[in-house]
Amino acid sequence: MSSLRPKVLIVFGIALAFMLYLARVNLRQDWNDLVETVNIWIDNFNRAFSPARSRPISTLQREEELKMYVGAPFLDFRGSDWDKFWNVIYGLFPVDYSENERLPPRARQLTEPEMQERFKELHPSPFSYFQDQHWKQFWQIIFKKKSQNT
Repeated sequence: MSSLRPKVLIVFGIALAFMLYLARVNLRQDWNDLVETVNIWIDNFNRAFSPARSRPISTLQREEELKMYVGAPFLDFRGSDWDKFWNVIYGLFPVDYSENERLPPRARQLTEPEMQERFKELHPSPFSYFQDQHWKQFWQIIFKKKSQNT
């Protein structure tokens, strides 16, 4: 009986080695997907802590200018509406999806054209009627530089 145990282990080891040999392509792809997933998570984490656009400490002046120059829908905005609005501008969104469905999407801030489309979806009036000059004025209000008093 005791001489049977090493033989069973050897047969089991050979079978396991053969199965691993047959599965090597899938295992290699799994490993590559795992490494890429970790890289995407790290990249998304880094983008969350050092975004290209950072929200200013206070947005009150910009909110007042939007109410004054654009009007609706900003006149009726509440705190949560402003949070959603500023999130479109400064938030991260999962927008870059890989062809490999096993990988998570890369998160990034929206580009100006993507933000324009998002605003048109959220608030068709007035954003769907905006022309280039309106968007230019809108972006100047949103991204204006602080004036320095001398």
